[in-house]
Amino acid sequence: MHDTVELDIDGIAAGGDGVGRVDGLVVFAPHTAPGDRIRAQVERGKRFAHATGIEVIRPAPDRVVPPCPHYDGDRCGGCQLQHLPGDAQRRAKAGIIRDAFTRIAKRPLELPEIRFGERAWRYRGKLTLALRRTGNTWLAGLHRFDDPAAIFALDDCPITDARVLSVWRDVLAAGHLLPEADSLRASVRLVDGGAALVVEGGDVWSAADALLAAVPSLVAIWWVPAGAHANRRRVAARGAGEGPGASFTQVNDEVADLMREYILSLARARAPRRVVDAYAGVGDTAEPLARDGARVVAIELDRDASASCGERLPAGSRAVNDAVERALPTALPADLVILNPPRAGVASPVTRALEAANTKPDTIIYVSCDPATLARDLSRLPSYRVASVVGFDMFPQTAHVETVCELRLVANEAAA
Repeated sequence: MHDTVELDIDGIAAGGDGVGRVDGLVVFAPHTAPGDRIRAQVERGKRFAHATGIEVIRPAPDRVVPPCPHYDGDRCGGCQLQHLPGDAQRRAKAGIIRDAFTRIAKRPLELPEIRFGERAWRYRGKLTLALRRTGNTWLAGLHRFDDPAAIFALDDCPITDARVLSVWRDVLAAGHLLPEADSLRASVRLVDGGAALVVEGGDVWSAADALLAAVPSLVAIWWVPAGAHANRRRVAARGAGEGPGASFTQVNDEVADLMREYILSLARARAPRRVVDAYAGVGDTAEPLARDGARVVAIELDRDASASCGERLPAGSRAVNDAVERALPTALPADLVILNPPRAGVASPVTRALEAANTKPDTIIYVSCDPATLARDLSRLPSYRVASVVGFDMFPQTAHVETVCELRLVANEAAA
């Protein structure tokens, strides 16, 4: 059922949509801001409604004109908050974190601090595009927020480093060398010495070396063939791209460095002797703690990342190439556990292992890219209290926020 209604927007939801209410029903309205009054078509569901055909009839004081023509013109799904200035974006992200803690974890939280870098634009060192074959060429672009199956041709992405866009143009100019397929997904990422390309899709690819030769700025090409159980593998490389780091650098290096230093400061404040770094990547956190003198077990499922981590760790520490849910029980006990999982959060056996340990870690530092899954996992750790929460604005103009949550074992504090 669709109705034309007017409503006021009073908040920002986790996905970046504005939130209002009609007849007590929550309405999600993309590209709206708290303080907007809108007229829209509302499709009502049982628990909430979605607004389409939105007309802003009274703009919020904070509202700004989005600088990217794709944002409104193509209904781009890559950014959600370009219509808000930076301080308003960060307030919205603090509210998203607080709401997740309060509603999902049942742990009341004041609005957390959100730390940020100097660059709100051209900060992304990686751009992933959807590719659709059109005759002998490719349509390369992003998805529309209101039609995830549709893509539009991307002219520019102002949150992406210009060097990434230049590499993409060169890749598309040599697009006949990509795998034979009707559609692909691919990303260009800046790495030491140039850029790396990761291509997903296609069953056969014999021209990766030719593509590497045709695009001088590329130092490595990785491929994930079609198939549910296909693994990523490097199919062409030269120079710096022959090292494992060509696939594991950060998207926003400035804020990533801020966040890593903060995590290390939290860890060092506890002076741990034994550390488990779960989802350790290439060891950017594990290595400094091991150099400090802690015995670190760094768990990482990706084989190349784990191998790189192991090469960096000093004697007495080790890298374990396995899934965290399998490796964690034998890696314990530890004074400190660092959890830095993907967006899906940790698997339930991870929190069960932490709760069931005979000697529980005194401190857990949980690094999350999704406040909702973080809050869910906190609800599975009743032995711990929330000691601190800080957000990091890794992706300005979007609704994504990184959260670093420090947890302390309640029993140890009560005995102190």
